[in-house]
Order: sequence, then C-alpha cells, then structure tokens
Amino acid sequence: MSEHPYDKTANEPKVRPLVRNSFAFVPSAGMRLAPEVLVLELFREVFFEKHYESTGTKDLNPDEVDESKSLLYSQEERAVLYALRGRRKKTKHSRAQPFFAPAYPVLARASWLGKKRERVINNFLLSGPIAQHLWYRGTDVEEKKHERDEIVDLLCKALVGHNTLREDEYRGKDILSVALRNADLEVNLDRARQNLVSKTGFSNSVIRINHDELSTRIFKDVRFICQLEKDLPRMQWLHVLMTFLRFSLPMWLLAQMRITSFLHEWLIGAIDEGHIVSAADIERRISVRNRGLLQPTLTPTREVFERIEQYMKHRVELNILLYCLEGIRPDDIKGKSLDVRGGGSGKISVERLLEIARQASADLRASDRFKDVAPELDARRFLTREGELFPAWRNPLLKGQGKNIDEFLRVMYRDELGDEAGGYLLLPEGRGAGRGFRVFPGQLLLKTVTYLAARDKYSDGKRGGGGKLVLEDVENHFQQYGVDFSSAADARPLLMREMQAMGLLTGTPDAGSSVAVARPY
Repeated sequence: MSEHPYDKTANEPKVRPLVRNSFAFVPSAGMRLAPEVLVLELFREVFFEKHYESTGTKDLNPDEVDESKSLLYSQEERAVLYALRGRRKKTKHSRAQPFFAPAYPVLARASWLGKKRERVINNFLLSGPIAQHLWYRGTDVEEKKHERDEIVDLLCKALVGHNTLREDEYRGKDILSVALRNADLEVNLDRARQNLVSKTGFSNSVIRINHDELSTRIFKDVRFICQLEKDLPRMQWLHVLMTFLRFSLPMWLLAQMRITSFLHEWLIGAIDEGHIVSAADIERRISVRNRGLLQPTLTPTREVFERIEQYMKHRVELNILLYCLEGIRPDDIKGKSLDVRGGGSGKISVERLLEIARQASADLRASDRFKDVAPELDARRFLTREGELFPAWRNPLLKGQGKNIDEFLRVMYRDELGDEAGGYLLLPEGRGAGRGFRVFPGQLLLKTVTYLAARDKYSDGKRGGGGKLVLEDVENHFQQYGVDFSSAADARPLLMREMQAMGLLTGTPDAGSSVAVARPY
C-alpha cells in the first residue's frame, strides 16, 4: 500500500494555503473558565498597547504583590475587584477558583492572557462579527465607515464608563468609580480607538455577501449593550456585558463552524455527483448559517458535542481533499486564496473551486493513493478512511482544535458556583461518555435577550419603531442567534413560566406568542 502523504505525528493535517486565515475554518478557540476573564480580555484588547505583557498568563489577583512584597492594587481598588468576584470550578471535583472582573480598564493593568493563548475576544467579536458586519459589502461603503466610527466611540465610552467620577463631581456618578476616587482612571482614548479600528478592519476572514444575519444581529446588540451602560449601575451593567459575551461569542463560533461543513458537502457533491451549487445558493446558505444551531430542550442532549465532532471530521477531510486537489490541479489552486465571490488573480470563488473539483474527479480516482485506500468507492468513503488516520478525526473532543472548541464552549455552561444570576445557556448533566446538557437560558440571559429584543423592536424603522413587545419578539431574537424555541414544543411553556415568574410577562399566557412582555431595563 502506498505511504499516506500526511504528517503521521500530527493530530490533524495542516491547514492548506487555499483556506488558511479564510472564512472556511474558524480561528483557534481556547478555554475561558469564567465570563470575568472575557471582560479582562476585552479591556486588554482595547486599552493596552499589547493584549499580553509576558509569554505566560497572569490571572487577575487583588492580593498580588510586587518583588518588594508591596500590594499592586490599593485598598480601594481591591475592594472594587472583590465586589466583582466570581467563582468557578474547572472540573466537578476540583476546588472552586476565584475570578475577578476589572470594573474599569485601569484594573486590568496587572493581569493578562499569555501571548500564545487564543484571542477569543479578537477572533469572535472584534475581527469576527463586528468586522463581518462592517465590511461584508466591501470597504468602500460610506455608511459602513460611519457605523465603524460609531461603534468605536460607543465601545470606548461604555468601557470607560459614562458615569465615572471625574474632578470631584460626585452627583450622578457610579459608586464603584467613587470608591476609586483616589485612583487614576484616565485611559489613552487615542490608543483605544486605534486598536478598535485596526482590529475591526477588513481581513481575508470577512465573507463578502449581500446579507449576513448573525454578524448584523451581534453588531446591533453590542451597540445596545454599550448604550445601556449609562442607565445602569456599573456593577449591574458588567454582569449584563458578561452574560452577552458568554452567549454571543460561542454562538458565533458554532455558526462559523457550519461553513466548513457546507464547503465539505459541496466539494463531495461536485466530485461524486458532478453537482455544482450555484453562487446564489452558496451565499444564501452562508447568510443564514446561524439558524437552528441549538434546540431548547428539557431532556439532556449531546447537540453541542455533535456539532464539534462534525466540524472536526469535516475539517480533517477537507484539508485532505484540498491536499489532493493541489497535486492534481496545481496551476488552478496553488498560490490562491478562497473567497466566496473570487475576484483578482490571487483569489478563486467557491463556485470555481467546485468546478475544479468536478474536473479533477477522474484524476483523483485514478491516483495510486485513492486506489489503495478506496478502490471502486466514492470520494466520501476515501476521505473517511484517510481521516481515520488522524487523532482529531477519531477523537474530536479530545484532540486538536476540537478539544479547544469544547473547552471554550463551556463558558455557556451553568457552573455549580457563581452562576446564581443565571447568565448561562447550557445546563450540564451526566459524566464521561454519557455527559450532555439541557439547552435553556438562565434568568439573566433571558433578561438580557428580552432587553435586546425590545431595543431592536423600538429602533427598527422598518417595523415602525414601536408596538408592544411580545413573546414572539424575544423568541425571534434567540432564533437569530441559533436558539430556536419554535421547534421545541416542550421548552416554550417553560419559557413562559420562567418569564412570568420573573415578572416579564404582562399579559396572560393564554395569548401564546402574542403575550405582552415587559422591558427589563
């Protein structure tokens, strides 16, 4: 049998140049044990020259001392840090570990994530959905440049704090900033704006299509969250922000993972069946990749794990297939990058790649490796047999990127400690091979999405910018993130009971999806 041409020691094949740093594969993800870490990471990405200070990770610790054993934080700063203390367990049987959220950028000065750690705030927020929304129609749209300037300004003002104490003017100022009245809370806003402009700029990972539902949804909700900051106590707003981040970032990741599966499906269809998906269908499916990601359920499910397993198998097989196509059609593929629409000598469109794959079908089957691995079989089974050689294909949750994705998605789980407010989406159950989860939002996530649905309805000129908020609006908002209550008959009654118990339903539940809902903030 011919030697397989891939690195036997790797968890998965190398990402091929055609799709490297493109929309076809998601960037690296990594464990974030607590939402407090996401706030720290956000402050570091926006307000600091570098998101790290040394190669290793340094946790935020109010009791940190320097080389002379002096405390790095003042008594007032430590008090504010302890006010935003969270607790999480890394595993079911490990000890609870404290986490601290910096209420203001200055409190993030002595902690950071390591240089080589995955940058989830950058990958799944700034250069992810925000950049996607801004530039999916290209970089020359004046309206989008205005939106970029607006979101940069809103983020800077909200993260600094609209009601932060300045110059001993105490009236209307937030209590946390008053506690820090002796600290220097000033930040370099020019640097923050430069960081945000750079990190939300156009890149190869931006998908050029006519409409992108999820990126637009997240962009608008970031704006609503920022605008809320001036109306809430800082501590309460930070909990809303953490809830939004731990929900929106993982859902963005899950939606992006689908694109790899789409491309895998289209290429196999082109090779095995000679079918070329039209450019219009390609854009349509990508634009609504967020729909139906998770089904709310009252019984445990493995749906998230299945999403990861599917993604990793398709990722491995796709890289193998592209490796083969590079050898068969080098002039068509080498030195090129993949773009939904193509354009320019250095890019090829998805539709053109499918045509190349169809044309290369006979040569692929005639190759020695194909004959050895899957004689007389189709490309799907050839890729399955080749994929089985890699640990990331055989054990997607334990090896390679699959392990990192699984660890990151745990930020959506309800923890045994520190999750009393209910910012979670997933309720884990079971252990080992039988572990699963129920998909149902906690109370703080319900309040947050209800607020966002209300803001969206009242600010939407297409719908008249008004009308009472009803349950259907809240369900539609969840649906745009991929959580579909309309297909979960057993979950909707529980949703109504939860919202009624929280005082969010102002009408009778008998009205069903038309029952009136109160805005929580």
